[in-house]
Amino acid sequence: MRVFLDSGRWGGVQFLFVNIGIMMQEFDLEIDDVRWYLACLQADRLLGFRDKKRDLVRLIWSGELEGALYDMEERFLGELQARLDGGTRDEVQVRGVLREVVSCREKRYTVE
Repeated sequence: MRVFLDSGRWGGVQFLFVNIGIMMQEFDLEIDDVRWYLACLQADRLLGFRDKKRDLVRLIWSGELEGALYDMEERFLGELQARLDGGTRDEVQVRGVLREVVSCREKRYTVE
């Protein structure tokens, strides 16, 4: 959903507010799809520790891994919305991220 606000104070400048939830609906994405995408990213990260057992143990022991996994999808979407609202990401960039989620979802039931 896009909301345009026209402020006379700013001389006709329009502010655009885009909602991540609405964009997810456009891509037919559910929270489970986002969770799967983030799990794939974490799996890639953890596979990077293959030859660094001590670093992996430290990651698990410190609770950092647990913290990264706890409510990861809600935090991810919240951070994405905050970046969009704050202007550090634009709608095109967010749509690119959501396309990555869609691509990951499409590979979910394929054998690698």
